[in-house]
Amino acid sequence: MNRPAFRRRAHLPAACAFSCLALASLPVRAADPPGLPTPAGTEAGLLERERLTGDWGGARTRLEDAGLSFGLTATGDISANPAGGLQRGRGFSGLLQFGLDLDLEKIAGWKGGAFHAGAFLIGGHGLSGKFFGNLMPISNIEADPAGRLAEVSFTQTLLDGKLSIRIGQLLADSEFATSETAGLFVNSAFGWPALHGIVLPGGGPAYPVPAPGMRIAYKPGEAWTLQAGVYSGNPLGRNDGNRHGLAFPLNQGAFAIAEAAYTHDFGGGVSGTYKLGGWYNSRRFDDLRFAANGLSLADPDADPDPLRHRGNLAFYGVVDQVLWKSADAETTGRSLAGFARLVLAPEKKRSHVDFYADAGLTYTGLLPGRKNDVVGLAVAYARVSASLRRLDRDMTTFTGEARPLRSSELVVEASYQAQIAPWLKLQPFAQWIVRPGGGEPDPDKPWRKIPNAAVLGLRSVAAF
Repeated sequence: MNRPAFRRRAHLPAACAFSCLALASLPVRAADPPGLPTPAGTEAGLLERERLTGDWGGARTRLEDAGLSFGLTATGDISANPAGGLQRGRGFSGLLQFGLDLDLEKIAGWKGGAFHAGAFLIGGHGLSGKFFGNLMPISNIEADPAGRLAEVSFTQTLLDGKLSIRIGQLLADSEFATSETAGLFVNSAFGWPALHGIVLPGGGPAYPVPAPGMRIAYKPGEAWTLQAGVYSGNPLGRNDGNRHGLAFPLNQGAFAIAEAAYTHDFGGGVSGTYKLGGWYNSRRFDDLRFAANGLSLADPDADPDPLRHRGNLAFYGVVDQVLWKSADAETTGRSLAGFARLVLAPEKKRSHVDFYADAGLTYTGLLPGRKNDVVGLAVAYARVSASLRRLDRDMTTFTGEARPLRSSELVVEASYQAQIAPWLKLQPFAQWIVRPGGGEPDPDKPWRKIPNAAVLGLRSVAAF
């Protein structure tokens, strides 16, 4: 996720996320000896249960058997900027995710029918924007503080599960251009690719702003999946509002996306998934260099409104690959995986970023006895459009003042995710941001670029 409209303002209602961090150090009851089942009617120990609140005395299992499932997850990111950027500081981003799922076959006998409803409670102030001025926010949960409606959808599966249709208020970033391996990393670019979030109006139908739409997926065989979706062209609606997700903009053009995915099993636990896709948005996009009267936007005689273009598009590819898996992975967890993604936007005059690429490696089970811990290193690269570089040159020509030319932003992230309990994960991470904003001028020293910046942080994720 990378949407400028959701980066900046913040305050901190974060006690719940800090409590998740503290829980790891609380004394807990000793675990049952290995191999002994938990007696019927009793809860597993605090560090053995799947969710912090347990099975509610068996009520949660009974509800799920009846077709009702509830979810609550708390994610908190504490971060600091020890060097570089616009200024040094500390930040916090917090997210509570609520979810309700209804299995309509169990509840009402409606075969293949399911209903989902969710909500976000977002708080805190992240470091992106105010502290870095970067294109790719350091946290994929960072957004304006608000309570927001999340996905609300009805899903129907047909043809013995081969065909799936979803309709409602949907997030495309959970189903398209995804990489399971990239999911370890905290920076927003490794989720919804940065080019999508920067170029699309409102960031596209991605966290934290779903959009009215429909998605169809078909599996002609075990290896192939074909899917396509159509959504509102701007999930923020008129005037980029929709603060709480309660507006459902249907008159904002259309965003269409399609993807083909192929999965191959090489044997020995080694497999790979390969995706090709593309999208088109029918809305009008501002020209990055020229005004409506044909002059450069840097020209004092330029019209205040930019030239407008109809539509924009991009193409992408994804490789998600298990590279190696040890023979004793069942007990040690040891495995190596990698991912790579490329995105190209050919319409350079209307795309702030016209090329994006990321890649990374993750290793599971690095430390003895920690088979569920994952360590990873990844890099993301976003190239600023040549039209913006030409505008920078125009600015120098018309003002006579030297200024840097924007080129690209690069992010490197190292993360280690430790599973403290099935319901709790702690993840220290570090990021290095090269040319924040793609090489934007430093507001205090406009003859130079914003200095490269470092980020140190800690994420906690707790399932209730």
